[in-house]
Amino acid sequence: MRSDAEPPRVLRVLRQEAEEIKTTPFGSVGRIFRGEGIEAAWVRKQDEDIDPDWFSQAVVDLIVVVQGRLKVEFEGSDLSPCVLEPGDVLVLPANTRCRAYRWPRDAKEATVFVAVYPAG
Repeated sequence: MRSDAEPPRVLRVLRQEAEEIKTTPFGSVGRIFRGEGIEAAWVRKQDEDIDPDWFSQAVVDLIVVVQGRLKVEFEGSDLSPCVLEPGDVLVLPANTRCRAYRWPRDAKEATVFVAVYPAG
């Protein structure tokens, strides 16, 4: 092992541990990792409003639900909404416009998911 290599790290997603956390009106985002061609972040949604805008990025995005349920709606009538549960993985193709929020809306626990995508 190289002497300048970083040691392994553990970040506890359900305790909201992250390198950096940003809070928005639509949820909190914690950066888990950025480097070596990939990025990973956790997203926590609880009592926030549903974002009226559509999310999209130019690269594939893997979304893994770790707590609660996540409803994902897709822009356009050709794609049906889906509800993801803990352990489900959504492979979101590049340039697919969507929005996601805690489901059901009155659930007591937060919905937490991890997103992993190519860095860019």
